[in-house]
Amino acid sequence: MIRALLVLLLLLAPALAQTDRLEAEIKRAEALEKQNAAQAAALRRELAALDAKSRALVKDLERLERELAGLEAERRRLALAVRRLEAQVAELKKKEEIARIRLDAYQTRLRALMLRLWYQQIAHRLPLVRAANYTELALKTRWLARLSQADLALVEAAEAEARRLAEAQKKLRAQQAALDKERRALAAKSRAVAAKRAEIAHTLKALAKQKKAKTVRLAQLQENQAALDEKLKKLKAELERRRAEAARQARLSAVPKALVGRIMFPVPGGRIIHPYGKNGQNFEWIQAPKPASPVLAAADGQVFAVLFYGNIGWTVMLQHSDRLFTQYVNLQAPLVQTGDRVEQGEVIGYLGGGTLIAPDVLWFRVAIWKKGRFYYVDPADYY
Repeated sequence: MIRALLVLLLLLAPALAQTDRLEAEIKRAEALEKQNAAQAAALRRELAALDAKSRALVKDLERLERELAGLEAERRRLALAVRRLEAQVAELKKKEEIARIRLDAYQTRLRALMLRLWYQQIAHRLPLVRAANYTELALKTRWLARLSQADLALVEAAEAEARRLAEAQKKLRAQQAALDKERRALAAKSRAVAAKRAEIAHTLKALAKQKKAKTVRLAQLQENQAALDEKLKKLKAELERRRAEAARQARLSAVPKALVGRIMFPVPGGRIIHPYGKNGQNFEWIQAPKPASPVLAAADGQVFAVLFYGNIGWTVMLQHSDRLFTQYVNLQAPLVQTGDRVEQGEVIGYLGGGTLIAPDVLWFRVAIWKKGRFYYVDPADYY
């Protein structure tokens, strides 16, 4: 039995450390799960913002496409107007040619007219003098007036034709200048719209690349989250299994007080800061008024074992009956040895022997020996 107890004591610290590691691992996994969830939520918000920005850019792109289509229609209209203007210019050139021919003819006739007028200046009086009577004179005078009117009409017609050509040329030049200006403005606007469209297309491509990267990252986070969920599920199931097993063993090992009597609180002036069963622990944490406080035997009995562990200090186990034992952990060098008899309330040692436990804390257990093994029960049931 002593050998079994020693093996149990040797396994005590690793078992506690394993429970602590399990709980610490659960806390780390929960923290990581929370962190992943926050990152995933942030990525979803970023993806939503990217989608909204992409939709706005697509609308701008569609608007620019419509604007470009309108500009293209305007360009076609201007091209048609230019072709019409070119046709008018060609027609005007033909008219100019015809007018030039007419003007040449007018110039020829005007030269003849000038000669005739010159001759008339010399000889216009001669026919009048040679008129036989007043009637003949009046008739000749009327013919001379008609000849002058015809010559004047010829000059006026030539001047009118020249003015019409000049006005037509001026109008065509103004139209051509206006069309050229409009065409240049249209070309500049088309280049600006095309540049803006290229810029938006480039931005959309960059946004699509960002969205793809963030989507991949979100998928990885979701994968990690699923793995963490599964791990947490297993860890919590294992922790619950251990707690359930501890509770079952406590129920199996419970001993009526009538068979073992009451025990003394082992630390004078102390208080329980972690009760039995908290976080799956099978012992109480008792805090003393100060470090190195005395530890008392909880009941009459015999020292069953005295052992030392570097991280939790000296451990003393007392046997009070065939079935009831108490255990005291985190002592300095004890005042008792294996086999000594002790009385209830006797000082068996002082706190502060371990490195992992505070110097004013005692780990206190009540153990029941049953069917060849120890079952740790709640000490509060025996005070």
